[in-house]
Amino acid sequence: MTQQTILLTVVSSLLSGLIGIILSFWFYSRLERRKIKLETARKMFGNKHQINGHAFQEAMNEAMVVFSDSDDVIQCIENLFKVVETPLHARATGAADEAQIKLMKAICKNINIKYKKLPDAYYLKFFSVQS
Repeated sequence: MTQQTILLTVVSSLLSGLIGIILSFWFYSRLERRKIKLETARKMFGNKHQINGHAFQEAMNEAMVVFSDSDDVIQCIENLFKVVETPLHARATGAADEAQIKLMKAICKNINIKYKKLPDAYYLKFFSVQS
């Protein structure tokens, strides 16, 4: 074997390992971002019954950071804030519900959850049993 062949073998081995590490890191970081987004969405959907409750507010605070790469979601969050900050007597009936539905749909779209067959009214329904 010549020095050139040995050098080519060593460089190609190192380069293939480096490419493998970079690709693994890229896929892992994408997976982690998706898991964080799914967890935040789960919290938000799970606590949608009490928009002024601690758990929903915590999920909204997370969503601002977790979904900061999505202009649609951020725009929906800003819209929901505007609606909620408007006094009840000055806002349109159902404006908060509509803004919340739009936010939930934008989140579903961002994390690739299909929602097309789900009627809008289902976004506001929640399960509660009185015993």
